[in-house]
Amino acid sequence: MSNGAGEAPQPSPERTEPGPSMDVTVFPAPEDNGTRAVVVRLLPNGAQGRKLRRLANAAAKLWNELNYGRRQEYFEARRRGLSQLESARRVDMRGTRKELVPKYTELLGAAAWEVERKNYEAWSSFRGLLKAKSEGKLPPWIHPAPPGYWKDEETGRRKLWIPVRHEMYAVDPEAKVIHISRYNLRLRFAGEVRWYGKQERMEIWYDEARRAWYASIAVKVGAETTRNGTKPRHIVQGARRSIAVARPIGDKVAGIDLGVNILASVVVSDGTWMIYKGARLKEDYFHFEGRIAKLESEASRAKSAGDEKKYNRLWAEVRRLKRKWAARRLHLYRNLASHLIHELWERGVSAVYVGYPYDIARERGNKYSVNIWAYRELIDAIEAKAREYGISVYEVYERGTSSHCAYHEVEVERSPRGVVTCPVGNHKLHSDLNGALNILRRGSGVLVNGNLKPLSFIVDHNGVAPANSIASTKGGNAQNPGIYPT
Repeated sequence: MSNGAGEAPQPSPERTEPGPSMDVTVFPAPEDNGTRAVVVRLLPNGAQGRKLRRLANAAAKLWNELNYGRRQEYFEARRRGLSQLESARRVDMRGTRKELVPKYTELLGAAAWEVERKNYEAWSSFRGLLKAKSEGKLPPWIHPAPPGYWKDEETGRRKLWIPVRHEMYAVDPEAKVIHISRYNLRLRFAGEVRWYGKQERMEIWYDEARRAWYASIAVKVGAETTRNGTKPRHIVQGARRSIAVARPIGDKVAGIDLGVNILASVVVSDGTWMIYKGARLKEDYFHFEGRIAKLESEASRAKSAGDEKKYNRLWAEVRRLKRKWAARRLHLYRNLASHLIHELWERGVSAVYVGYPYDIARERGNKYSVNIWAYRELIDAIEAKAREYGISVYEVYERGTSSHCAYHEVEVERSPRGVVTCPVGNHKLHSDLNGALNILRRGSGVLVNGNLKPLSFIVDHNGVAPANSIASTKGGNAQNPGIYPT
């Protein structure tokens, strides 16, 4: 047996089934309905901005009135001793709709009914969560709550938001104009229209922190007919007519172990081992954490001094920085997913098994697992990109994958440098490599053997690049991976 941290013990069977003591839970990624969003920044002039504000204020007011009536009925049923699920079912959705929506149709037109439809969807989701909880399908710490109001929790003001029905608007991607005939608005926008297909509901909202209007246009990618087979009135003329850009060219499988320092440790059944480092993610977090802490301290002093104007200005900047940090994190995740899935596709991978760190935020909650690392967001980015290449994604509960040897299923000891030592034969593996091997084995039954070929990458905001700090050496191992050409 080898003591190299990047080498697997020899010999070992090429394919094994998980042992009876291993808790194997594998489930496929959620199905894709083929709908994508085109998000653009609107550039209204002064008169258009004031009209949008009036319309958005009315839409938010209608939502709040609808929600108030429905919440009152729900809580009244609860006071009578009914269960949450039965109380939600007793809410008179039709009555509140008939009473309130007609009052706003003169100003909002069909958008008033779209507000009600979206609120109805929120209540349907609430009932679905309650049903899942009654059947024991939700974790015990998740407590579904009825839909809330459209207002800012800090300022108490209504959130400015307008849902626009699909036949109420048209998009001109060449002139970069959105025309809403009902409101006599021709809104210029900044941004690219990426997707082609049947347009669905558009939502317009105002970002208080950025002081800008945005529109999110839902597009049924590739669809050019309605449900009854007729041609829709409006088609968004985007660049891409299909979500899929390629199909798998092989039948290999891969296992992915997600983390904070190492964003993704990936093992392919052909022996390739890829490491994606997350230094930029942590750098961003600590940079924004310091700036936000300073602003919060200044805001606290301004509030103590009675300077309400300065207090509101500082908190608006705090909200802006928090959103900017979240956007930068998502951008890093998407860069990683794009590079990773393309690399796997080129290597002939057709199925990917991603470790899902179930309950980690509750069981080992700290700054890294709660604030820095948005693992669900990262998994979603990987799943979305995999759909473009026709690669199937399965989520595997990763409990115990780093603490047990992938080859012998015994508990291992972990050194401070991240190398685990198996008591059976005293062989060593990098903990992230061991986790990826375990995830691949749990999901597919494949156990990778032989000297693994490590590839190390750094995920940055402008793309993914090889880790130049690691010299290209022959015989690299998990403690000092060599750079191998792709």
